[in-house]
Amino acid sequence: MASLATSPVGMSELLGTPLSKSNFSGAARSAPTATTPATFKTVALFGKKKAAPPKAKVVAAPESDELAKWYGPERRIYLPSGLLDRSEIPEYLTGEVPGDYGYDPFGLSKKPENFSKYQAYELIHARWAMLGAAGFIIPEAFNKFGANCGPEAVWFKTGALLLDGNTLNYFGKSIPINLVVAVVAEIVLLGGAEYYRLTNGLDLEDKLHPGGPFDPLGLAKDPDQAALLKVKEIKNGRLAMFSMLGFFIQAYVTGEGPVENLSKHLSDPFGNNLLTVISGNVERAPTL
Repeated sequence: MASLATSPVGMSELLGTPLSKSNFSGAARSAPTATTPATFKTVALFGKKKAAPPKAKVVAAPESDELAKWYGPERRIYLPSGLLDRSEIPEYLTGEVPGDYGYDPFGLSKKPENFSKYQAYELIHARWAMLGAAGFIIPEAFNKFGANCGPEAVWFKTGALLLDGNTLNYFGKSIPINLVVAVVAEIVLLGGAEYYRLTNGLDLEDKLHPGGPFDPLGLAKDPDQAALLKVKEIKNGRLAMFSMLGFFIQAYVTGEGPVENLSKHLSDPFGNNLLTVISGNVERAPTL
């Protein structure tokens, strides 16, 4: 044994693992102190620790799972994760307001006062667009499928009737509303509603989403449900604004209403579509 201890090189050669002198340079090292990493590892390995109490499993409600898709730092953004990194989203878009997809390419909402202002502008225009889209489609659809909504139930032709001094006709009943009455009613009713909104004449906590008497069915009594409804409202409102733009362009290009355009496209998808209209294969009704 003494000969083996005194001849480490020969032993290493016997085992087939050559050793250098550096392998044995630490033979005379001092024992690890209480402050060395080795001591901490030893204490952590053999020391007794109190067992940690089991963590309670938190099961999120379905509303909470759904809210996480639309609010907070992990919400959905306007491009997939492979095309857009979350670090590229402006810092002031934190996901606290409904419909925040992290999109503000021109930096219009950097200032907090501008953020609130543009949020209100978008929401008000979105609500008007949803009402306008319904007003464009419903009378024309009723008239096309049997209801008597006057000879010209298309949205831009209805305005032309009033300009010519005629009155409206719905379901065979003449409505004594001429252009002057219609304009005065819009100024009084809509202007009054907007004035109360701006001045908060009804003393509402949230002027944009007041609830209370403006939620007669009580759909938004639950806070989580109310947050989800706000997201649905702004999403449908944005879609309606694009729809209104499409209705304007369609009316100018084809001279027809949206229902008639859709009916012709469904009856002959390849003969009536955007490409055939642009190429001039479809006759344009010169009514505008």
